[in-house]
Amino acid sequence: MNTQFQKLNEILDNEIKAYTKLKAFFEEKRDSLKSSKPDDLGVLDNKILALNNQITKLNNQRMDIAAELGNPNANMSWFIEKAEEQAPEYVEALQEKKVKICKLISELTLLNNQNVELLKHGIIISNKMLETVINAFAPQGCFYNGAGKTDTHDVDMWTINEEI
Repeated sequence: MNTQFQKLNEILDNEIKAYTKLKAFFEEKRDSLKSSKPDDLGVLDNKILALNNQITKLNNQRMDIAAELGNPNANMSWFIEKAEEQAPEYVEALQEKKVKICKLISELTLLNNQNVELLKHGIIISNKMLETVINAFAPQGCFYNGAGKTDTHDVDMWTINEEI
């Protein structure tokens, strides 16, 4: 049992490092979104995806240890309870890691929500800029209907064909 809790401890340390690095990437992404540096976003997204794959592998390793201990769907509370029964020397370390992971997860959630809102705002601004450009370069003839009148009816203008 001690070897499994030792492995679990190492996996959790690696998860904490990965979540900390992910938090730094999310903060960097937020700063890039604020400063309108779209070139940096692609690189950051690739780093985030690679780190996410690493975190997934760590989670799978943790689930393997949980299965060995008798509960394939174990959470941190279950690991702590199991350590209290079978390896009390790991209880304090597991409790500290649980607090760190919970704190990192809440910070990551907040940063991710901020990034999503910044992306939504960026899309709205981009759409407004695109509409402005399209309206500025649209041919003026498209503002007249088939009878040669403007759709606003502010100007009573007829085409020569309509006059004849």
